[in-house]
Amino acid sequence: MRASPWLISLAIATGLSACQPAQRAEGNASDAGAGEAPPPMAAATSDERSYAFQCGDVAVQATYRGQDSASVVVEGRTYPMASEPAASGARYGDGQGNVFWTKGTTEGTLQLKGEPDRTCTGSGEQGAAAPLPTAQDAAAAGFRATGNEPGWLAEVAAGATPHLRVETDYGQRTLEIAAPTQGKDGWSGTAADGTPVKLTFQRTVCQDDMSGQAFGATAMLTVGARQYHGCGDFAGAPALAAKP
Repeated sequence: MRASPWLISLAIATGLSACQPAQRAEGNASDAGAGEAPPPMAAATSDERSYAFQCGDVAVQATYRGQDSASVVVEGRTYPMASEPAASGARYGDGQGNVFWTKGTTEGTLQLKGEPDRTCTGSGEQGAAAPLPTAQDAAAAGFRATGNEPGWLAEVAAGATPHLRVETDYGQRTLEIAAPTQGKDGWSGTAADGTPVKLTFQRTVCQDDMSGQAFGATAMLTVGARQYHGCGDFAGAPALAAKP
C-alpha cells in the first residue's frame, strides 16, 4: 500500500519536534560550562609559622602549616613533610626516611636518611641560629673527648698552635701529634710511628653511655683503620647534668 504524502509530512514534523528539546538542552549545558568561573583556589593559611634551629652542624628552617604539614629546609634543600604519630611533641616525615621531631620550639631531633641523628636547638622564634664553634675556636679554648668499650681519651691543648694527644685501649697506647691539621670540625695528623689520626666533633648534646653525663659535643676518633665514638666538651663549657 502506498503512503500518502500527507502522512509522510506529518511523520517528519513529529520526528523533528521530538529531537528539538535534546538539542536545546545540549546547547544550554555547553553555554553554562563556558560562562562559569573556575572554583576559587584555597586561600593561604593564616597559621603558618617559621622557626630556626641548629641541628648539629647544619642550620634548619622549619615552616609549619597548621598541624598537618611542614616544610623543613636543611642547607638549602627543602623536605616537604606531613604529620606523623608521636608519643610526645610534633613529628613530621616525608616517607623517605627523613624526619623532623620537635618538643616545643627550642629542642628536637633531625633524622636524615643515611646520616646520624642530630640534636636540634632553637630560639623559639624565627631568626638566624648562632654560629657553631670551629676547630680553630675549640683549639684556642681546648677540647677533650672520651669514650668507652674500649676506653679512650683525646685532648687538644689550648693555644694558637694545637697539640693533639690520644690514648686508646684504656691507656695502653699513646699517640702524640705536635701540629695537627685543622679542619672546620676537627683535627688530623700522623703520629711518630706513621699512624694516621683524626679527631672530629659535632656540637650536639651527647650522653655518656656508662655514666649518663651529658656533654656539649659528640666525638669520633679514628686511629688507623679503627674508629672510636664518644662525647666531648670545650674548655670552659658549663657542665651539663647527668641524666638518670
